[in-house]
Amino acid sequence: MTGGVSDILSHKAPFLRYGILIIVVILWYSFIYDPLSRKLENKTLQVESQTARIRLINKEFKKLRGVNDKIKLAKSKLERLKKQLLPGDTPQVVASNLQDLLLKKASEAGLEVVTYKTSRSRHWRDYQLAVSTFTVKTDTAKLVGFLNLLERAGKEYRIYNINIIKVRGRKPYLRVNLEVEALVLQEKQTK
Repeated sequence: MTGGVSDILSHKAPFLRYGILIIVVILWYSFIYDPLSRKLENKTLQVESQTARIRLINKEFKKLRGVNDKIKLAKSKLERLKKQLLPGDTPQVVASNLQDLLLKKASEAGLEVVTYKTSRSRHWRDYQLAVSTFTVKTDTAKLVGFLNLLERAGKEYRIYNINIIKVRGRKPYLRVNLEVEALVLQEKQTK
């Protein structure tokens, strides 16, 4: 009988070996391969998710960098425009500087200044405007020259009102009343 059992085991030994191999493969798959592949899938999904977030962040960064460049450009443009304004942070100072500029340009153009004064300030939107009134005695050619000098002065102001009266007589002339405004840009005080 001992020979019979060994015959049976030797005859069935390949089946037993294959059975043990199948059991080992099933255990390996169940306890090692499957958990590792699930972890690998999870990590792959996390990597893809993080990659997508990085792309979105980079896109947002580029957009914000573009905004930052636009802000820098706007600030430099604002600084250039501020330099074109007449200096002063109160309407009285700006009006005085405007008056000085008008007198200087009138002298360059050869105009005879009759009267000049600063007037009450006005408002435009949320800003104050300094006002200077100016009366000159001139002829057409000198007036045109004066207006050209004002245009090329490189400062920002506007002629709000111009009144021209032609005076006849032995020596005809033009009597010109100008009302000129300049923007007062007051720097915000930080508290």
